[in-house]
Amino acid sequence: MANRLEATILINKPAEDVFTFLHNPDNHPKFVPGMLEFKKTSPGPIERVGTSVQGVRRFLGRRMELPYEITEYQRDARLGMKGAMGPITFKDGYVLESLGSNTRVKFWLELTLTGVMKLARPFIAVVGKTHAHETLVNLKKVLEGSNQ
Repeated sequence: MANRLEATILINKPAEDVFTFLHNPDNHPKFVPGMLEFKKTSPGPIERVGTSVQGVRRFLGRRMELPYEITEYQRDARLGMKGAMGPITFKDGYVLESLGSNTRVKFWLELTLTGVMKLARPFIAVVGKTHAHETLVNLKKVLEGSNQ
């Protein structure tokens, strides 16, 4: 059974600018908590569903490699991925709603726990909610700040 978590934030940038930043794998370490690297590993454009990306995160003090696959891509509107982190599989993504010169960004995360990780569901849910919130706060800071 998957737990779905969502967080939303308003970013003072047009949807086109937000999406252009989001769909560039090199930008993910700039705003995703714990993300050290995020690189496209398959040929062709990132815009293609099925494109593979390799992430490296620091999680609970450990360096973990995370294989990702692009599952949804709609320019200036949606970016979805799926991946695995040890015994946890996940789907996550961004939904952008254009509000003129601003954009409402929803980050969603579905976690599926297997084996003994099911016992950690309450802890993982808290970690997931924190991750979703921090991801969007960081994204807003980077896009609206001067460190872009």
